[in-house]
This record gives sequence, structure tokens and C-alpha cells, in this order.
Amino acid sequence: MDTTDKGKAWHAGNLGLERGFVRHHPSELMMRALFSKRYCSLAPDITRATRVLDIGAMYLNNLVPFHDRGCRCHGVEVNADMVEVSRKAAADQDLTVDLQVGTNRDLPFPDKMFDLILSLNVIHYEDDAGGLAAAMAEYRRALKPGGRAFIVSAGPLHHLRASAERLGPNRYKIAAADDFRQGQVMAYYEDETDLKAIAGVGFRDVATGRVIETHDKAQVDFLYAVCLR
Repeated sequence: MDTTDKGKAWHAGNLGLERGFVRHHPSELMMRALFSKRYCSLAPDITRATRVLDIGAMYLNNLVPFHDRGCRCHGVEVNADMVEVSRKAAADQDLTVDLQVGTNRDLPFPDKMFDLILSLNVIHYEDDAGGLAAAMAEYRRALKPGGRAFIVSAGPLHHLRASAERLGPNRYKIAAADDFRQGQVMAYYEDETDLKAIAGVGFRDVATGRVIETHDKAQVDFLYAVCLR
């Protein structure tokens, strides 16, 4: 995510909040990968001492299970309007979360602060492989030794990505006419091998996975990685 037009495109007017806040549920993929030892070999131990940061926190739905377990929760959003959306979600759900403006490559926190960084469908708001690598370097800076970054991004079969124009390695131009991101360039990982190679630089170990859902109107496809600092 950045502060260019891609960042400015995110605001309350695009979120359908005219009728007020509606609770959202945490990512099922995240719950499996991080809260169970059955699925991912690098799943963390989550305790009351865990300090977690959600990048692109929005409705705080992915912080709720951490908050319920007494973790220290932090979140960033791309601009002040989106931070207010997150603060409203915190108030409506009685959540204590430190919320600030921040982006993939500019996290407003000191070095080695977090045990866990969540990056669900936000890292692809970079422009290219260099942006992906720079975002991972910033995640690593903010993580404690032994901390983990949880990365989720759209896979090759995801409907938004599958219809996009491929401009080159890791560069895709959104083509969907019914999406406010039409015309924006996203940095997608080509496949699990590419994800592991880019995300793993500077990290001790990386575990990857993939989830595909086929529905009657559209297909979703997500690549994920848990990266151990």
C-alpha cells in the first residue's frame, strides 16, 4: 500500500457504510494458519504477551481473535479517513487497538516491536517485485527476532487477478470495470515458489500455502506465507 492514487482510492465512500457498521468475521485462512498447529509448520504461540500489528486493519475483524486472547493489538490504515473507519469499528466492538496511519513500506513503529505482523491482501498494492521486497524488509524491521509475518495475496486464479492485464513479472493492471481499483497496477506473486523466494529474503524460514474456492459466479485464490524472522 502507498500514499499515491492507490492509497487515496480507499475512503469511507467506497465501503458501503451508509447504513452503519456491520461486524465482519476474521479470515478463516488466518485462523487455520495461525491459531492451529495442524496446518502450518510455523504457526506462532499466541499468548497475552503477543504484540500484533495488522496492516490494512479496516474493520479490525482480523484483530478480534487476538484481542479476545488478551494480545496487545495495533493497526495501520493507508490514510486518515480509513483510520477513522477503523476507530469507529473499535468503538462499536469495544476493542482496544492502537490505530495509526501507515503503509507497507512505512510503519510508524520502532524496530523489533512486534511478535506478529498481519498483511492480508495489502502487500500487492506495491507496484512491482522491488516494492514487494521493500515491504518485506519493512516488516522484518518491525518484527522481533523469532517474530512472524503472515502474508496473504491473490493467486493466479483469483477473479480480479485472472482478468487483469499482465504487464510483466509481478505487475498486473486491474481490468474489472465494476471495481474501483480498475486501472491500478498491482504487484502479485506469480506462484508459491515466487512468493517463497521474495518473501523469504532476510527471514530464517518460510512456510507457504494456497486456498482456492470455486463459486457459481466467481473464483477466489489466495497464496499465503508465514515468514519467521
